[in-house]
Amino acid sequence: MKRSCPPLALLLLNLWIAGRLLAIEYLDQMGSIESTHITLARWVRENWHDLGWFPLWYGGIPWQNTYPPLLHLIVAALGAMSPAHAYHAVTAAFYCLGPVTLYWLALRLCGSRACSFAAGLFYSLVSTSAFLIPAVRRGGLGFSGPRRLQAMVQFGEGPHVAAMTLLPLAILLLSLALEKRRWFWWMAAALGMASVALTNWLGAVALAMGVTAWLLARREGLLKVAAVAALAYLIASPWIPPSTIRTIAANERFVSGPLAAPVLRIAIFLAAAVAAWVIWRCKAAAHIRFSLLFLLFTALPPLASAWGGVQLIPQADRYHLEMEMALALAGAFLVWEWLPRRRLALACLLLLFSVYPALKCFKHAQWLIRPIQIERTIEYREAMWFDQHMQGRRVFAPGSVGFFLNVFTDTPQFAGGFDQGVINSLWPHAQYQILSGEEGAVAILWLKSFGVDGVAVCGPRSHEYYKPFHNPGKFDGLLTELWRDGDDVIYGLGRRSTSLAHVIQPADLAPRPPAGGLDVDPLRPYVAAMDNPAYPLAEMTWYRHSGIITSRLEKGQILSVQMSFHPGWRASVNGQPRRTYRDNLGQLVIEPDCEGACTVEIRYTQGLAPQLLP
Repeated sequence: MKRSCPPLALLLLNLWIAGRLLAIEYLDQMGSIESTHITLARWVRENWHDLGWFPLWYGGIPWQNTYPPLLHLIVAALGAMSPAHAYHAVTAAFYCLGPVTLYWLALRLCGSRACSFAAGLFYSLVSTSAFLIPAVRRGGLGFSGPRRLQAMVQFGEGPHVAAMTLLPLAILLLSLALEKRRWFWWMAAALGMASVALTNWLGAVALAMGVTAWLLARREGLLKVAAVAALAYLIASPWIPPSTIRTIAANERFVSGPLAAPVLRIAIFLAAAVAAWVIWRCKAAAHIRFSLLFLLFTALPPLASAWGGVQLIPQADRYHLEMEMALALAGAFLVWEWLPRRRLALACLLLLFSVYPALKCFKHAQWLIRPIQIERTIEYREAMWFDQHMQGRRVFAPGSVGFFLNVFTDTPQFAGGFDQGVINSLWPHAQYQILSGEEGAVAILWLKSFGVDGVAVCGPRSHEYYKPFHNPGKFDGLLTELWRDGDDVIYGLGRRSTSLAHVIQPADLAPRPPAGGLDVDPLRPYVAAMDNPAYPLAEMTWYRHSGIITSRLEKGQILSVQMSFHPGWRASVNGQPRRTYRDNLGQLVIEPDCEGACTVEIRYTQGLAPQLLP
């Protein structure tokens, strides 16, 4: 019983701070991107048997590109709750268990329950990043707020926090596997590492930092750890195949911006390597070397970004949460090692001085965790309008309206919730021009080229959170106004056909890829062809990852399908395969090779098999 008291106390403390999140369905944090994770959990629950193609975002993307799926699978499994309620319950549980798993890792490393409890308590109550990073301190909670909770609730970092909870377990299982050398523990270690990677991309990078620190601290086991890591990736590969990794790496520059100059990054990494060598060579115990190395690896990216504006890795500032974990470990280990004769007094002082930060964390949590009547929000009302009036046609709903759109409906949209997963390389340029450009006519050409039938615009007095349109009046007089509520308005594009399939000639395709958002000349013949009444209309019925297109075609005509091209698409007429290829706008083209009444079947064939092609 005594052995279970420290982790139980940590669990109860965190439940006291954040436990009300367990009963929340929707929060009033409308700027949070947690809505995108709720969307994915809802989709899993309703389509668990069909997770090949995800048609709701970015003109369609492979399911693997939406996000690492483990958290969404867990949320979807809680069928007695709504997806939103289940998401908050699951993320709250991961949050409360975070200090517990850190305690278990610390206990495994140092063998002291008191020291491990100190690490977990420090991690629970003190956000060290607020003392080190001015932007965190100015983020609304000052020095005393629970940054990990704020990141999860206010910014939608549920998967990140969940991965941080699993990370100590993964390293703990790896340590046990190397000690016990039995197949069961090797498999457990691989599953532990895979679970982190399948929960969050940043968590996977932090795990690599942690495993590297562990290897350097122990100075052995490299080949065995490499084998476990390979097995872990083999387990995770159906959901994070090489094609997805490559796509996300290529798109990250549009999300994170450019990294620092290579020379500067190399210089900083070399300095870090020297510091790591010094730690590696020191005569401290292995667990102290591990904690210092882990701290070095996790602190370098966010502190370089905060103090010098140097981006060493993508989204470097977000690793301040991992830095807090490493600081809790290193601080507890070092103090415990340096004050062997005053440990009892130190433990009493720790408990005494934890009362005030616990009260402050509780107070901040009450301010952060506030429910809302979602039906009153502009996000919900626009989603319902789209659902009732657009009949499943594609729309452009930017900002928080777009983030929440697919929480409530299956309305497909031009944008989405995870920009790194886009497989059409033109999308970032089109998105930027639509939101930031001044000319409405240019934006309309882009929207029509990608099969959009409705666009939501938010003005400066809109209730939408982000208000991303630089010129919200750009469509006035150019598009038909369908709905308005103050500064929130929905326009119709007025396309000749609301289908995503169009009969055209090969010469009507964009002759070359556009060079950027303002280069719309390649779009003009394509849009004109879709509006040409001389061409027959094509009807398309969509079934998640497959569709049926019917039309009357003449010899030489082709079908342009406004769906993102992927090598996994297959087309057939009467069971006979037909050629498919990518056009210069990154969309699907079919050569049906038939005349008169034609029925073309298209199907996405990749599913959850490992993909080697982009």
